[in-house]
Parts: sequence; structure tokens; C-alpha cells
Amino acid sequence: MKKVNYILALVYLIVGVNAFAQQKELKSMDLYLLIGQSNMAGRATIDAQSENTSDAIMMLDKNNNWVVAKDPLHFDKPYAGVGPGLSFAQAMLEGKKDIKIGLIPCSWGGSPIKVWSPGTKYFENFPYDEAIQRTKKAMQNGTLKGILWHQGESDNDPVRSAVYLSKLKSLISNLRRDLNAPNLPFIAGEIGYFNKENFINQIVGQLPKEVENTTVVSAKDLVDKGDQLHFNTASAHELGKRYAAAMKIFESGKFDLDEKSVKVKDSKNSQKRKVKTKVVLTFDDAEITHFNNVAPLLKKYGFDATFFVCEFPVKRAEEANEYMNWKQIQQLYKQGFEIGNHTGHHKNLAKLAPDTIKKEIAYIEDKCKKFGIPKPISLAYPGNRNDSISQRIVKAMGYQYARAGGVKYYYPDKDNNLAIPSFTVISSDKYKERTLKALKDIKEDEILVLTFHGVPDVLDPDYSTSIDFLKEILIYLKEHHYEGIAMRDLEK
Repeated sequence: MKKVNYILALVYLIVGVNAFAQQKELKSMDLYLLIGQSNMAGRATIDAQSENTSDAIMMLDKNNNWVVAKDPLHFDKPYAGVGPGLSFAQAMLEGKKDIKIGLIPCSWGGSPIKVWSPGTKYFENFPYDEAIQRTKKAMQNGTLKGILWHQGESDNDPVRSAVYLSKLKSLISNLRRDLNAPNLPFIAGEIGYFNKENFINQIVGQLPKEVENTTVVSAKDLVDKGDQLHFNTASAHELGKRYAAAMKIFESGKFDLDEKSVKVKDSKNSQKRKVKTKVVLTFDDAEITHFNNVAPLLKKYGFDATFFVCEFPVKRAEEANEYMNWKQIQQLYKQGFEIGNHTGHHKNLAKLAPDTIKKEIAYIEDKCKKFGIPKPISLAYPGNRNDSISQRIVKAMGYQYARAGGVKYYYPDKDNNLAIPSFTVISSDKYKERTLKALKDIKEDEILVLTFHGVPDVLDPDYSTSIDFLKEILIYLKEHHYEGIAMRDLEK
């Protein structure tokens, strides 16, 4: 009997020691909260990578117990599958030793952003409240390192996308407050470009400028599983790797991301990041050739641009056919381009009364709102004419950038961002030579802003750029690895 008791005591001791060791390991976990809707929860088919489990990656299951992580991580639907979470954790472990990761899955398929607020019910659940409760439970066994957010499909329309950024900012503020982590990294993911419409990505892309310690990971080149809504397995894995790349930059505290800014302070000892030469491409007056000729070429060569739109006054009714209508302008926005303000009717702002200037600017803002286009943050002065009064009004109306003339490079550190200089591009020999020289002579600390009108310009040939010359410029940018960007991207 004594022998039996001795054996039992030994067993209990071993179990206790193992439990203590396991608890000690759990205490050292790096924790990541996964929230959003179905593409974060995962709807892709489970594959071999999903079955490659490791006790270095744990997950908090639906009963709030720690288990070895495997897909599906989420339990919002019976058909949950592969999302980005597991591949994110696997990528975070690369090159690290003695690190244990704890994933906190809290996504709900179909959930709009409005239900991600305190006390808000979604069917039988409270997504925000449950995420906070589960995260606090998880934090008993580790340190919360960041939040991964993927959501937007349920808000991907003109009305709901118009208020999306403000709701997202509120969500981040609430999370950081309730988790007592004011500087917690927050990474949002773009929705798939395969969606039938895309209102959300341009809105989400503004987040890093609005909220510190946030960034956005791209969904470009990712593929759906055939439903034009959910990522397939390979793309879900790739998205997870992109989240990990962004999180590693946060944790290093060294540089900005190439595509989307991460607002973290540079380490004093960090190496200088190689900066790509930037060329801002802008197109004025809402000419129909922008829709028919320019946008397809930009897509072909992979460049962004700003289209500064107005309702240009016409002398004869038939001239209206040479300009875009608002549905075509809306299509440019849906293709991912920036729509900027060129004022309502292309008037000289330097000669207008302040109230008239405001009306001219507000006219385009109202039109954008009607067609589900976000309020512009970039403006181009008609004819490049401006003065201190118009600049003050533009600033007061919330514009971050305003383009003028001047035939000079833009120096962000010293130039006025409400009078950004630019080069006008025309196909005449004189202007072609000037444009090509500006492209070739640009230095690392300089930004070249190009202004185009019609491509070609039927009504005003003196300001015309040929399709061939635009192609020549785009090919030059591509071959020299320049970034062709929109005005909104100047800070990135």
C-alpha cells in the first residue's frame, strides 16, 4: 500500500511540475488579436501548410483554453477555413528562437464595422465586447503585441464607406483604451481587388496618416476562391505573410513600410532606408481622354495618379462630349485612382471673393459625395493661380495638398504643401525636352510633380500631350524603377 501511495505521489509530482512548466511557457507568449469579418476568420480550403502545427503557436479556443493552433482558427461559422492568422504566426517565428506565439481569434463573418463598438450586438454575439474579454483573458499568459484587422466587405458601398474611416479610428481608440495599450500596433488589410466594387481600400489607405502606429497591408495580386469575395488558400497564406512583414517592422522600430507608412520613430542607430524616386502624376480638367486613354495606360504600367476634376465651362453644347461625366469620374475612383478638386468651374481663385472661393471648392465636394467618392484631400488651383487668401481657405477646408505651378521640384521638408510646384507636360519639342530633362536630373530629396491636360487635348491643342509621349514617360518611370504616385501619397 505504501508503495502504491509512493507511486501516486510521484505521478502527481511529475504532473504538477509539467503543469508548472507549461504555465511558465504560456506566460512568455507574444499575443496577437485577430479581428474583422470572414476573410480574417478564413473561408479557404485547408491544406498541408494548415496542418503543419507546432506547440510554438497556440490559440485561444472558443472555451478560452489554450490549444495548439491549427486551421480553422476561428469558430464563427461551421464552414470556417484557412485565413491569414496561422501563416502570420509561422512567418513571425522565422529567425526567432525561444518565442511562443498566442493567437486570439475573434472575427465574425459578415460583420459590418458598426457592430465593432462597445455594447453592440451582432446576432447572438457582441463582437467588440467578446474580443476585449478574450484578450484580457489571454493577457494573463503573455504580452499583447498587436492587432490584425481585416474587414470592409460589408461596408463596401458609397454610403457606408463614406463614414468608414471615422468608425475605424473610433475602433482603434476604443481598443487601445480598453486594453490599456495606447501605442498598440494596428494593422489593417485591404479587401480583395477581385470584389465587384471597391470603395473601401482607398479609405483604409488613409489610416496611417490619421492614426499613429497603424499601417495597411496590400491585397494586390491576391486571388479569390471563385466567389469574388473570399481569398483562396494560397492568397490567405500570402496575406498572413504580409501582415507579418508589417508587424516585424513595427517591432524593429526602424523604418517605414514601402507602400504604407508605419508611424513609428526611427531608431538612432538604424540604417538609412533606400528611398525610391517619386514622380506625382496629375491630370487636370476631367477630359474624356483621361478615362479612355490615360487610365488604361496607368493600369498597364502599374502607376497611381490624381485626376483633378471640375466642370469645365464649354462654349458649344457638343464640346461637353470632350469631358467626363460624373459616372465616369466615379469609375476612375473605383479603379483606385485619387479624385482631386479642381474647383467647380475652373475660375481664377486669386480674383474671387473668399465666399465664392469656398463655393467653388464645395461644389466638387458635394458632387463627390453624391457619387460615393470621398471628400478630396488634394486640390489643384485652376491655371495654377493662387494667393495667400486662397491658400488659407484651402487649408481651412481640410486640404492636405494643393498643386500650383513654378517649374520646380518639390522639397517636402521646406516647400509649402499648399503651393506645391509642378511641371506642365505638353508634346511640343520645347516642353518634351524640359520634361525629359526633369525626369533625368531628379535627385533623391526631390519630388517631381507632372501636370497633364488632355491626352490628347482636342479642344485646346496648345496643352495637348500625345498618347505616345505619355507612354514614353511611363516606360521611363518603369525602366528606372521610379514610383508613379498620386498627390495623396506624398507623405508615404
